[in-house]
Amino acid sequence: IPDPSVATFVEALRRGVAAAHRLGLTGIHDPGHPSVLAALQVLRAGGELGLRALVHIPTEGLRAAAELGLRSGLGDEVLRIGGVKLFADGALGPQTAHMLAPYEGTRDAVGIPTHSAAELAALLRRSHEAGLSVAVHAIGDAANRAVLDAIEQAAAVPGGPRPALPDRIEHVQLLHPDDLPRLAQLGVLASMQPIHATSDMAMAERHWGRRCDLSYAWKSVLESSAHLAFGSDCPVETLNPLAGIHAAVTRRRADGSPGPEGWIPAQRLTVEEALGAYTLGAAHASGEEHLKGSLTPGKLADLVVLSQDIFEIEPMEIAETHVEMTVFDGRCVFLRED
Repeated sequence: IPDPSVATFVEALRRGVAAAHRLGLTGIHDPGHPSVLAALQVLRAGGELGLRALVHIPTEGLRAAAELGLRSGLGDEVLRIGGVKLFADGALGPQTAHMLAPYEGTRDAVGIPTHSAAELAALLRRSHEAGLSVAVHAIGDAANRAVLDAIEQAAAVPGGPRPALPDRIEHVQLLHPDDLPRLAQLGVLASMQPIHATSDMAMAERHWGRRCDLSYAWKSVLESSAHLAFGSDCPVETLNPLAGIHAAVTRRRADGSPGPEGWIPAQRLTVEEALGAYTLGAAHASGEEHLKGSLTPGKLADLVVLSQDIFEIEPMEIAETHVEMTVFDGRCVFLRED
């Protein structure tokens, strides 16, 4: 199946931006596709973009990006270059997430690493030498360890370059206890998606058993002093950040399951912590804390008005909250009409 044309992406993005505004979103981090970057530039040139985008570079584009001299952070407050998007393993459901010990109920199934340790280290080194940070998909505890090992090796190069944006691990769904402190020690940002926990909880327990105590471990990550940024993983999950905040605060689904305390309640966050990961955490990931992430004089005028005060209501009611108004760059781009 051929890739869609840039014109197709432009039209899809028009609809996507409108959907994002309805959900209170004024910015995205995109995993990277050449036609998407081209389409975003078309919309921006026509004054239609309406949100701020950090766009990663796919692995296969690393050489070209390095030859062109593209660096992480290139751009402005509307459109900028992120890091190189890499994959360290597969996923939980098909048991392709790379594990240190076999999946529950199996003798030797440990998933599939996408790269050998040497290959991953080489990709990290080449990215850093080009001034590009990395955003690495890692689900299993072995994959997360492999990424941390590769980042540590790259950082150990004497006089080696340091990209302008932080390296990040996408998902960080399962960590070995020995690796938890390494995120902060290496300055690696944990880019996580709260809705995954409530979607995956039964499957995670089936495949990982007692290891789940440090799965989707947002509280532990924060307490380790690592930076935490939340997102959606759309279209795998809903784009709605309020659904993610609800999941992060309650560790429950909208129907109340698995019970009043939620799944692994020790990993629940406060509303302030969850909101911070979606705002200041995401701004840190794109190197823009000075521009956005909080309602502070001098920062960009991107904000939302909600139907309820999520700091005051019962946490389960967060799932029923909706956006009344979205403001982007000081102008109203969505107003709810009852």
